[in-house]
Amino acid sequence: MSSNHIDLLEAVHAGDEGRVLSLLVIGCDQSMMDSALCWASRYDNVKILDHLLRAGADVNGEVWGGFTPLIWAAMFSSNPEVLQILLQAGSHINHASARYRQTALHAAVIRGHVAFTSLLLEAGAQPDVQDRMFKTPLLHAVQKSQPSCAALLIKHNCNVELSGWVNGLSTTPLTLALIQEDLEITKMLLLAGARFNNPAIYHSYTITQYYKTVEDSLNIEVRPVYLQQQCRVCIRQLLRPQLPYFIST
Repeated sequence: MSSNHIDLLEAVHAGDEGRVLSLLVIGCDQSMMDSALCWASRYDNVKILDHLLRAGADVNGEVWGGFTPLIWAAMFSSNPEVLQILLQAGSHINHASARYRQTALHAAVIRGHVAFTSLLLEAGAQPDVQDRMFKTPLLHAVQKSQPSCAALLIKHNCNVELSGWVNGLSTTPLTLALIQEDLEITKMLLLAGARFNNPAIYHSYTITQYYKTVEDSLNIEVRPVYLQQQCRVCIRQLLRPQLPYFIST
């Protein structure tokens, strides 16, 4: 590795735009420019980002486990303009990292970055993509208690029923929200059409608890009509006065 290559990364880390330009004029290795692009995306340095792209850095170059500049930006950046520049330059929005199979949307939701989540969804990010553990961005939003991100995903018609692995067990977003006692997200999911049909996975969370939480805490009727009628009949029988038993003699 030449000193020019090392100097390029050091210049990016330091935010030294002039030094970056000088090194790019001299010439740098493609892989080093691609790495530098990731770091510039991470550091929100829009000017250096632009110089690297003009010099031929690959906006879809994969480094360190299949991470692209867009995923790096979604993981670490704080400036939406960085994502916009990368997308305009042709970044593959649904690219997934090699090891964890997570996209930029996964990364934005895990961070709870609402602006990034909205930007990516509006730009065409796939809301139902599943990572290595089959988690969708929605399931990550529930697990991380990110109601604003969950609302955006639901608004963009994500599948609220897709299950994934959380703490070694397969679960749906609704079941996880109920277990975590997150009433805000639970209500969102129910109004979006999610159904509690996964009781066997979490034996500790029963259908009775589900009815109690949803109907008592959220005031949403979810029991089938026949069950509601059955409960009313049982209650009437319990409240019926017990007549004394007389034995005629």
